[in-house]
Amino acid sequence: MMAASMANGVSVLTNAAMEPEVADLALFLIACGASIEGVGTSTLVISGRKKLHGAEFTILPDRIEAGTFMAAAAITRSSIYLSPVIPSHLAQMTEKLTEAGCKITHAGPGALKVSALPEVTGGDLQAFNLKTLPYPGFPTDLQAQCMALLTTCVGSSIIEESVFENRMHHVEELKKLGAEIQVNGSSAFIGGTKPGSTALTGSRVRAADLRGGAALALAGMAASGITEVEDIAHIDRGYERFEEKLLLLGADITRVSAAGTDHPVVSK
Repeated sequence: MMAASMANGVSVLTNAAMEPEVADLALFLIACGASIEGVGTSTLVISGRKKLHGAEFTILPDRIEAGTFMAAAAITRSSIYLSPVIPSHLAQMTEKLTEAGCKITHAGPGALKVSALPEVTGGDLQAFNLKTLPYPGFPTDLQAQCMALLTTCVGSSIIEESVFENRMHHVEELKKLGAEIQVNGSSAFIGGTKPGSTALTGSRVRAADLRGGAALALAGMAASGITEVEDIAHIDRGYERFEEKLLLLGADITRVSAAGTDHPVVSK
């Protein structure tokens, strides 16, 4: 899309990703003088320009970071206020958390309130199934966080990863915390918990990728005892001051240095 904006002639991109971030990039290029039609659809028609110019542009809120904090509220059975967000970008996450028993409400322009307090949910969150899909389907980048959540929900569940291959490296690490998960091909079968029980126990785990690392941090907040998450450079790649924001929300989480490797220690 960027190359086509300054290429000679007209370029047609078919089967283009429709994620909000792709549309936002198109809008930025348009603000800089590019000619792009079909923004937000799977077909983009781009008329090349000889020159683009500078522009002031505000990028949209990070829906995956927002979804991660929604999962954090759910897994700790807490209540948080999220702003700024674009609620429509979080529709799939909102649907699944509501299915689990959370209460999610609009809290003003560009804001959501997510509540998983026992008095709101009735005590236990219920398991749900999900399948990752390209936007506007359920985002693959929230699969790991939801898997961590589902290990604490009552009942069994199935997650089908249909977007990327080999995106369940976090499963073995969640098992170290006591999670009951079995993987068969692109699907994970999560055992969940019994009513009123605590499923996870703290341990030392290792982040293998960005979203899996975030999921392990969330699981650590829900686990009894102390959880150490190593190799958090993966987390830093996609979250700014992740542990600082969780700390402000009430999490007991500290970034420490051990054996030359930075990793956060998370405790309930």
